[in-house]
Amino acid sequence: RAWCSEPAHKRMQVKKLPMILALHLKRFKYMDQLHQYTKLSYRVVFPLELRLFNTSGDATNPDRMYDLVAVVVHCGSGPYRGHYIAIVKSHDFWLLFDDNIVEKIDAQAIEEFYVLTSDISKNSEYGYILFCQSQD
Repeated sequence: RAWCSEPAHKRMQVKKLPMILALHLKRFKYMDQLHQYTKLSYRVVFPLELRLFNTSGDATNPDRMYDLVAVVVHCGSGPYRGHYIAIVKSHDFWLLFDDNIVEKIDAQAIEEFYVLTSDISKNSEYGYILFCQSQD
């Protein structure tokens, strides 16, 4: 058994920033008392524009900015059931893909109904995977 009285700090730094950044949000958690996974139903505030702050000192272009370009959304109450839809930015507008239905939506709709606001909603549609593209 190893033991040390010094506090430990764990961190991760990015040395090379990607052109496309994929962020997977942990929306499901194993609950010991239930012996199963449950869906986490809180909102994750996420902006349309992002800059990473955990870059290493020698990172290339550490101030690189990213634009949100796509969101995969899980609709449903639990991890073993539900439906996935995708919202994708195409040129200057957003498209919602739901199986064979494609409809144009505005950015305000994304902010109100998905991951980009801190407002509480009773629906169960939450961003699951976010895709951001470098501005340069």
